[in-house]
Amino acid sequence: MPILDIHQVSLSFGGLKALQNVNLKIEQGTTHALIGPNGAGKSTLLNVLTGMLKPDDGSVMFDGKPLLDVDSYDINQLGIAKVFQTPAIFPEMTVLQNVTIPVFAARDGSFRLNMLEGYSKQRPLIEFAEEQICELGLDKHMHTIAGSLSRGDKRRLEMAICLANKPRLLLLDEPTAGMARHETEKTIELLQGMKDGITKVIVEHDMNVVFSLAEKISVLSQGQIIAEGSPDEIKGHPKVIEAYLGEAQV
Repeated sequence: MPILDIHQVSLSFGGLKALQNVNLKIEQGTTHALIGPNGAGKSTLLNVLTGMLKPDDGSVMFDGKPLLDVDSYDINQLGIAKVFQTPAIFPEMTVLQNVTIPVFAARDGSFRLNMLEGYSKQRPLIEFAEEQICELGLDKHMHTIAGSLSRGDKRRLEMAICLANKPRLLLLDEPTAGMARHETEKTIELLQGMKDGITKVIVEHDMNVVFSLAEKISVLSQGQIIAEGSPDEIKGHPKVIEAYLGEAQV
């Protein structure tokens, strides 16, 4: 059974059909990419999965349970995390403080500072936050104010925040957008090295990133899935070349 099963999902904004009968199955532990031209519906679909948008029709099952009736603030507790196009961090706080907040939230259901709780009880959670920061290569920035980081490091901080919740499904909306090439390559290595069998769904325009990471690719065009397959199958698919890859000269 797939960890994520999207069935006949449709969504319109006025007369614009953003998604049209989208069917998509994401297998557990895989890296699945969504590609397509601008306006194809990729980010819209991710917003449906995180509860930010409610579709007009269709269903979404996560781990065999319906997802569409779950409030967006509860979806994270189910094991779904999202890396946004623009890094969603607390810019006035340190890197460690940014990651510690979701660690406490994962334990408590929401972040509550308990002044009566002993440091000995808090320390294991802080150590876990430190581990996430080190795994994402940000250890030298542990006590740096987050707003002063480079764009690439801000992206990696957001990934550390997401991983602090121990997600089973990680949604990444253009994770390398705006990065220099060396930062992009570093991000590819980090995503390739992620442990614990986390399922990843990546929306990305950089085909080097897509073909480096994805085991399976689905192509959206005008709100519809027009092709699906392995990277090699997608590279030579005539509909894909016409709708996207040919346009990008890849």
